[in-house]
Amino acid sequence: MRRNIWWCLVIVFSFISMSFALPVLAGEDCIKAAKLSDDASDIVSSDPQLAEEKLHQALYYCDSSAALHYNLAMILYSNQKPAEAAKQLEIAIKRNPKYPKALNALAYLYATKSGGDQAKAKQLAQNAVALDPDSAEYRQTLEMITSNIEVAPKTSVHRPDAIAIIIGNKNYQDHHIPMVKFAVQDATLVKKYLVNTLGFDEKNIVLVSDAKKDDFEKFFGTESNYKGYLYNHVTQDRSDIFIYYSGHGAPDTNTKKAYLVPTSADPSYINITAYSLDILYDNLEKLNNDKKPKSITVVLDSCFSGGSNGGMIIRDASPIFIETTTPLLSMDNAVVFTSSQGDQISSWYSEKQHGLFTYFFLKTIKTAAENGAQLTAEDMEKSLQEPDSINDYARKLYNRDQVPQITGNKKITLIP
Repeated sequence: MRRNIWWCLVIVFSFISMSFALPVLAGEDCIKAAKLSDDASDIVSSDPQLAEEKLHQALYYCDSSAALHYNLAMILYSNQKPAEAAKQLEIAIKRNPKYPKALNALAYLYATKSGGDQAKAKQLAQNAVALDPDSAEYRQTLEMITSNIEVAPKTSVHRPDAIAIIIGNKNYQDHHIPMVKFAVQDATLVKKYLVNTLGFDEKNIVLVSDAKKDDFEKFFGTESNYKGYLYNHVTQDRSDIFIYYSGHGAPDTNTKKAYLVPTSADPSYINITAYSLDILYDNLEKLNNDKKPKSITVVLDSCFSGGSNGGMIIRDASPIFIETTTPLLSMDNAVVFTSSQGDQISSWYSEKQHGLFTYFFLKTIKTAAENGAQLTAEDMEKSLQEPDSINDYARKLYNRDQVPQITGNKKITLIP
């Protein structure tokens, strides 16, 4: 028998590489298994399906080998059978609970599976790192799971009367207005977090891509009529209200008032073709007086300086950005999260394919949910303004400041 009774096969997943293990086998039946695995090593590249069959045969003779189960998992994954691969990894860990390669591989599979158990994935990855702290591969898997915001963790939070309006404005009709690259996917992911993590009923969430001014007026009302769609769908005394907007904001250069920019807007006539933040907040205050909702949360991944990550919005504007005075909610049951100060740009996090603010906002929710922790607006503020968060990344990526602003009642809970 050749000295090398196993093959070394490296399968590259998106973030980690997993190499086959060299099983240490003893006893007559396990020697048969070793011979089968050795035979499979000769055909793994040319006939992976037959190699898989030989691995199954090997386990018939030596089912107690954690390494054989791990290696079968690797070939199953390479043969596009991730569910079966996960089962083999679970068996490998049952055979040997202190098997870091299997722990690491299963953590990755759980983390990348649609609807996978993110908390379990994180625990498995932490166990692998604890067993082999020097492994860069295991640490990379743990970091991937920790920083991956794409899967919204499920919680037991239940808000059947909550209502949300989510708007992502990416593509603007006026060719002078640059697109907001990640606005739609940010809005879509926020909806997932509202449903899975914050307990909203999906039927009570309105998600709009590339909203025009008519859409803003329909949902939030006009200066003369505040009873729009949102007003009509709030349940008296019971609803939590959540409003999210990703897209351009802009100032009226004459009045310094702030506006949300619909995709139909003309940047030369912001005060006529855009939607005033003053009107939004005034109408929310009127709604609050009438309906007395439990809470109102407004999240704006938008800047109001006249500039943007993609370029200037206001034509022929001074490169010194225009500072706006953003109106603040005075209600004791409301909180507003704004992605930057009035004279700053709200940046993109291109590596993660999200707005920089939205990425860290959702990451904070994810971390709290996975740790079973309460999350208040005050907790969110601390997280967004701590070192190695939004402002530090804006400096590293763009050499500029971006300091998020949180105003209103900071005791409001996102996760109770």
